[in-house]
Amino acid sequence: MAKNEVAEKKQGGALAVIDFAADAGMGMEGMTSQDMAIPFFNILQKLSPQLDTLTNAKAGMIFNTVTEEVFKDITVIPCAYKREFVEWKPREQGGGLVGQHAITSAAVTEAKNVNGKLTTASGNILVETAYHFVLRVELDTGLMEPGLITMSSTQLKKNRRWNSLMNNLKVQGPSGPVTPARFSHMYKLGSVAEQNDKGAWSGWTIDMVGPVSEPGLYQAARDFAQQVMSGAVKTAAPEAEHTGEHNAF
Repeated sequence: MAKNEVAEKKQGGALAVIDFAADAGMGMEGMTSQDMAIPFFNILQKLSPQLDTLTNAKAGMIFNTVTEEVFKDITVIPCAYKREFVEWKPREQGGGLVGQHAITSAAVTEAKNVNGKLTTASGNILVETAYHFVLRVELDTGLMEPGLITMSSTQLKKNRRWNSLMNNLKVQGPSGPVTPARFSHMYKLGSVAEQNDKGAWSGWTIDMVGPVSEPGLYQAARDFAQQVMSGAVKTAAPEAEHTGEHNAF
């Protein structure tokens, strides 16, 4: 009998060794991406309700919307990217999410600029929103968890910088320098206080950590990227308070 078989691990009817790998996936067989929530990693703002409900939460910390953990900073592997326009009803009309639109959709191409805001024929506001699908990793524990980071308004400049960092990377290939995959490098994300004439908030900081060197970690990031690109992972609209749009509409 093989070493990993249960019969050889029993002592008095109980398991002597717990082998998570041997039972991988059991009980998850009927689940799809529609049965699970991919967390958003959001920066807590001064008016975020989590500051009142979580003892360790402070403005500027990063919040996991599923586990409700807070972090001073996180290390992530960016895996996939998309950009959409999120449609919101103006606050003076009650506010709230209306829908999400591809950048080439009629809702976007037919919208008009009204007082600096992209506005639909019905008077709703379209907010350009960048979605970064990432794996949060803890190198000391081996933890990996997928998540989603959204950037809009003042943070779109950070979004463009991050994309440029990835696009400008070069590694040596068989025929010369090539741009590696999005998931080839890790980045440390934190926050910094920002302000303009409309208010103050906490925005993202992005610093490169270095290349992914562990094959299993690289494969996990690659698998997540493929899931997103295949459509198996869907994006939900960000909550208004988490978009940085407290001063935008």
